[in-house]
Amino acid sequence: MKSTPSNSKDLVVKNLYFSNWGDNLGYPLAFAILPYVAKIPGVTPNLVTIFSFFLYSAGCLLLFINVPHHLSISGICIILGFIGDDLDGQLARYNKMHSNIGSFLDLTLDVLKIFLISLSLGYAVYLQSQQIIHLFLGFASGFFFFFRYYIKLETMFVQINIDPLYLKKSLSKRKELVALMKKETSFSSISLTKNIRAFVLRHRMLFVLDEAEFAILIGVFAFLNRLDIALYIFAFGQFVWAIYRWIERGYQIHTNSPRLLWPMRK
Repeated sequence: MKSTPSNSKDLVVKNLYFSNWGDNLGYPLAFAILPYVAKIPGVTPNLVTIFSFFLYSAGCLLLFINVPHHLSISGICIILGFIGDDLDGQLARYNKMHSNIGSFLDLTLDVLKIFLISLSLGYAVYLQSQQIIHLFLGFASGFFFFFRYYIKLETMFVQINIDPLYLKKSLSKRKELVALMKKETSFSSISLTKNIRAFVLRHRMLFVLDEAEFAILIGVFAFLNRLDIALYIFAFGQFVWAIYRWIERGYQIHTNSPRLLWPMRK
């Protein structure tokens, strides 16, 4: 039987400092089931990636396919697909099966999930309301999420063209920040001020809505049969965050800000 190293949690759960609140929920859940999944013969990280994608896709379809209890089943599928998406990378590190093609598959399917869930959400709310605006909001939700990705990539390309050592410097800065924030986000039993600061630092990305938050919130609102609320949150949230990032990155490039060396968030 394969023994788990004493520091296995550090090996299989990536640092959460640069993660949103959705990841902070998903990774511990995936870690809890990791030892059981790792014992199943023939299960590979890529298989988990593909299975979670199909589970997630089924959940998206069930948002608007009217079968008994379709919204509840949809919520379960989407959330389980989200947990599977966190599980694949942990399984790869746990079994030392990491591969470049696995990372590529995971990241590209993550983006495709946003396309599927945005359009499915908009269409589902349109069927409930018969208001064409909801189709537009579903499209806008996905579009501005992808626009954030484009802003991130273009910013990185600009910096690479300016400084060929940009990626190396950025990696060094990331390691420095991770070490610093591990210290700054640790709680103290004697200092209320320090504990408040640690709490804010851990949850400073509360209002950023990425892949994990899409899955969790849509899963929850599907159970509540209030998909319209989720649609408005995502459509307006993605729009506001994309415009903010566009202005922020433009200003940083114009001023050659040292913050461009920080881990580049979309």
